[in-house]
Amino acid sequence: MKPRTAGHVWRGIVFAFTGGVLWGFSGNCAEVLMVEYGLDVLWLTPARMFVAAFLFLAVAVARDRKRFAALMHDVRTMVRLVAYGVFGVLLMQVTYLYAIQYAGAGTALTLEQLCLVFVLVYVCAKGRRLPNKGEAAGIALAACGVVCIATQGDPANLHSQAEGIFWGVVSGLAMALYNILPIEPLERYGTPIVNGMGLLIGAVACSAFTHPWTYDVRLPPEGWAIFAVLAVVGTFVAYFLYIQGVNDAGPMRSSLLACSEPVTGTFVSAAWVGTAITSWDVAGLLLIIAMVFLVVLSGRDGVRD
Repeated sequence: MKPRTAGHVWRGIVFAFTGGVLWGFSGNCAEVLMVEYGLDVLWLTPARMFVAAFLFLAVAVARDRKRFAALMHDVRTMVRLVAYGVFGVLLMQVTYLYAIQYAGAGTALTLEQLCLVFVLVYVCAKGRRLPNKGEAAGIALAACGVVCIATQGDPANLHSQAEGIFWGVVSGLAMALYNILPIEPLERYGTPIVNGMGLLIGAVACSAFTHPWTYDVRLPPEGWAIFAVLAVVGTFVAYFLYIQGVNDAGPMRSSLLACSEPVTGTFVSAAWVGTAITSWDVAGLLLIIAMVFLVVLSGRDGVRD
C-alpha cells in the first residue's frame, strides 16, 4: 500500500471535516422531511442512496471507464464492496435515521460518536499498539464536545429510550465499518467507483426488503427541494468528500473530524427552525475545534502508514 504524503493527509483532513459538516446539514434536512412531511425512514433511505449512487456512477463511467469495467471482474473486491454497501453505507443510514426518530438528534449524534472507539480499537489492534496521546486526547475532547451539545448540561436531555440507545450504538458501529471496509478498494478503484457501488448495493439491498415503491409519497415543491438538497449535497457531495478523506488521511483521523457533524447540525437547526444556541453549544464547539487541532498535529493513523 502506498504511504500517505503530507499533502494527501492535509487534503484528507479538509475533506473529512467538510464531509462531516455536510452530513450535519443533511441531518437537519432528513429531520424536517420526517417530522414535517411525514416521510418514512425506509423510503427516505433507499431514495437518497439511489440518487447519490447514480451521480457517483455517472462520474465513474465518464472519468474512469476502464477501472469501472475491471471492477466487474474483480470478485474479491466486489465481495468487500457488498459488505461495505450493506454493513457500512446502508446500516449507517438506517440506524442513524431511526436513532433520530426514536431518541432525537442529540442522542443520535452522541451515540454515533462511539464509532471513534470502534475505529480506534481496530487501528490499535491492526498496528499492535496503544493509542498515542493525540488520539486519546482527541477522542476525549470530541466526546466532551458532543455531549455538551447533546445534553446541554443535563443528561436527562438525552431522552434515553431503549430504542434510541440501541439504534444509536449500532449506528456508531456501522460508521466505524463505513470508515474501515473501503480502504483497500479505494486505493485500487477510487472514490466515485467505490462510493457509487457501495450506495447502489445498499439501496438495492434495502429496497429488496422494504419495497419503497409501495409508499404513497406526496411532497409539495419545497419538500422535493429539501429532498434534492439532502440527496445531492448531503449524500453525494458529503460522501465524496468524506470517503476521499478516509483514503487520504485514514479512518482514525476521519472519524474524529466527522465530529464537525453535530456542530453543523446545531447551528443549522438554529438558523433554520430557530433553535437557540446556548453556552453549552459554544463550549461543545470550542472543544471540537481543539480536537481538530490535535488531529491535525497527530503524526500517524496506524492503518496504512
